[in-house]
Amino acid sequence: MNDYVVGIDIGEKESVATYMSPSGDILDHFSFEMNDNGYNLFKEKVPDEVRIAFEASGLAYVVYNRLKSLGYSDLTVAHPKELSWIVKSKKKNDHVDSVKLAKLHMVNMIPESHLLNEEDRIFRDLLVQRMKLGQEIARMKTSIIGYLKREGLYDSLPESTDNFSDKRRKAMENLRFNNDKDVVLKTMFERLKFLENQISPIEERIKLKARDSEDVRLLMTIPGIDYYLASLLSSYIGDVNRFDNDSKLASFFGIVPSNRDSSSIIRKDHMSKEGTKTARWALSIAVDTVKLRNKPIMEYYSHQVIRTSSAKLAHVLTMRKLIRMIYHMLSERKEWKYEDPGLTDKKLSNLED
Repeated sequence: MNDYVVGIDIGEKESVATYMSPSGDILDHFSFEMNDNGYNLFKEKVPDEVRIAFEASGLAYVVYNRLKSLGYSDLTVAHPKELSWIVKSKKKNDHVDSVKLAKLHMVNMIPESHLLNEEDRIFRDLLVQRMKLGQEIARMKTSIIGYLKREGLYDSLPESTDNFSDKRRKAMENLRFNNDKDVVLKTMFERLKFLENQISPIEERIKLKARDSEDVRLLMTIPGIDYYLASLLSSYIGDVNRFDNDSKLASFFGIVPSNRDSSSIIRKDHMSKEGTKTARWALSIAVDTVKLRNKPIMEYYSHQVIRTSSAKLAHVLTMRKLIRMIYHMLSERKEWKYEDPGLTDKKLSNLED
């Protein structure tokens, strides 16, 4: 192993690098622009075999790919949350941060962040875009219902447990005010249809990828989890073996209690929420759907509501239970212990359509 290291503090227009020897001496400390000239300067100053570390940020993929293309192979991307000590430093600036990164990397103490390859990153983008479209559609439907309630027409719609059942939606689209309110309602429905039309091409691409994923197929054995939700969870989990145990996976999702310790007193706060917000959202939705279809999970949730006197905390604890079960499913390559084989076959058949 080459013990010459470089720590880079990435900036949007300019980054700072610290080149350090195995003995801890700073051999070079320089700034370089985030363009061709800057990377050429970096290449002139830093040999190919040096170990390089930088913090995960919005530019992490760009920097990683650019350094790879320049011949650097030993690249470590640091987890930003676990490097929070930099933010807390009394002497916070880019030059100090690059030195600290180099020193940590020298003693192999960099907490690594997981970077996706390009194919998986594109797939993640599709999944997130589908999620955002779904949220926009839900908001648009809420706006339409709110508008009709304001105008006193909501109660005249056909009864249905689904606000947007085919029958009710047709009735809403056929409403007429005989004034400019018709333009308002028509525009709202046109916006809704526009958003809905974006769904199909994205879902087709997701289906194609999901068909080839054994992890997705395993997660689909859980009643309430379809190919999309299974794909979203699988995308964030990645290779489950990168987590030493289910507690590590729960921590990644940000659903473990945060501690505030003082002397002999240990205080348990709310969940840490240190994971990715989208991953936590997917797990939360999974709990909502699974507990409606699985009696043991619903009983666990109900028990926690009584025990904690908090539906919100019970929901988090059920998220923790579900992610623990998912960890063992993926690591042991086993189907859901409460699987309904007929339902699974139906979901897998729909995936192939």
